[in-house]
Amino acid sequence: MSLVEKQAGMTDLVPCNAECGGDMGNYRWTQDDNEVVVRVPLPDGVTSKQCKVKITANALSIAVGAAAPVIDGPLFRPIVVDDATWSVEDKKTLVVTLFKVGGDDWWPHVCINERQIDFKTLRPPAKHMRDLDDGAQATIQKMMFDQHQKRQGLPTSDELLMQEAMAKAGLPPGAIPPGAMGSGFPPGFAPPS
Repeated sequence: MSLVEKQAGMTDLVPCNAECGGDMGNYRWTQDDNEVVVRVPLPDGVTSKQCKVKITANALSIAVGAAAPVIDGPLFRPIVVDDATWSVEDKKTLVVTLFKVGGDDWWPHVCINERQIDFKTLRPPAKHMRDLDDGAQATIQKMMFDQHQKRQGLPTSDELLMQEAMAKAGLPPGAIPPGAMGSGFPPGFAPPS
């Protein structure tokens, strides 16, 4: 079931912000494939000593001064607690960074007792090719090469490999025309049934 389907019939959803999180009023959160960042604006004069942040693998609590917690509850998914951090930036914002276990999972909210973001408004950023693993990069490069070759009316990478194999076997060039590679068999060959 898709994330959007899971939210069917839900009301009171928060529109996604540009960083795939939500603006919750008293805090803002963002996310990417690997981390969730919670930002809490601080009143003037508040120091880090007045911030109470408790982070466990499955829960988060953030309070400022004697006020009720800004966020407090079980996390949507477990985090890598040893990598979690918090700091005060420019004496204005408390920033809590949580690292997702496994990654590649979009969270609908930070804590399960909070409002969810509307996944219909989620626009994950495009990944740059350099961010992909070597195998994925090689596959994309092959596809791009093959598309270019087809537009030029030239053999694809698989067809070039077949031509090379045929040349090594002593078969004449062009024995298998371009585009005939799809079946896996030479033209006119009928596999046994």
